[in-house]
Amino acid sequence: MQNNKANFLHFLIPRWITLANVVFLYVSGIRKTSPLLFLLVTVYCLLLTLFGRRVNDLITKHPLLVQVDLLISAIILWLTGSSWMSPYFLYAITSLLIASFFLRIRDALLSTVFFCILYTASLVLDKATMAEIARNSDFDVLITSYASLFLLTLFFGYPAHIVHTIEKLQEDTSEAEGYLRETKGLIDTITSSSSLSCRELEILSYLSKGKTNSQIAAELYLSEATVKSHLYRIYKKLSISSREEAIVYFFGKSSQKDN
Repeated sequence: MQNNKANFLHFLIPRWITLANVVFLYVSGIRKTSPLLFLLVTVYCLLLTLFGRRVNDLITKHPLLVQVDLLISAIILWLTGSSWMSPYFLYAITSLLIASFFLRIRDALLSTVFFCILYTASLVLDKATMAEIARNSDFDVLITSYASLFLLTLFFGYPAHIVHTIEKLQEDTSEAEGYLRETKGLIDTITSSSSLSCRELEILSYLSKGKTNSQIAAELYLSEATVKSHLYRIYKKLSISSREEAIVYFFGKSSQKDN
């Protein structure tokens, strides 16, 4: 989005809140957890916060890296009870929020499937938790938790998808406007400088984009000497003496036309 770094850090705020919830559950005696594991998770969150810009850039370039965070969350769940009764269950949900924001809606749903597979695997491996679920007939609660994960992904992922689409359209519109401005400048120069040849106008157009002589030569399949010769004639016809004046002339004609 417009400010991905800030948005990424905003997603870390609920993650820190879930860690505060872990502390509350531990202190109140409702849910016990390993102090060492809590320390490791806290350090992990601290690193994500301190290096938020770098992490954001990596995720922006390689969105599927969010799967690593999902995997870490699944491992934490497995180590702490493997179900919604884990004190880190809300923490794991923040991983889905991040995936919903950075991935396309389809990939976000696939990430949720991936998380559910990991979640199920941790339940199967944790025989004590499975036995407790079977004893209490909590399979309906288990199914509800799966459905909630998908609903959560859709709830956050679809608005993010719409915003990303709008911003993409804005970027495309901005690029189109820039192209139209350049084209208008060239047309205005043509209409006001009939003394310039088509080739000279073309070179002047490239010059206005900051191209060097060698770059212009490469674009037009000319030698640098030929480009310099054309520039000399342009300067002479326009009564100017430098590249800077030629660029000012090119855009000045466009500004005069607007006024």
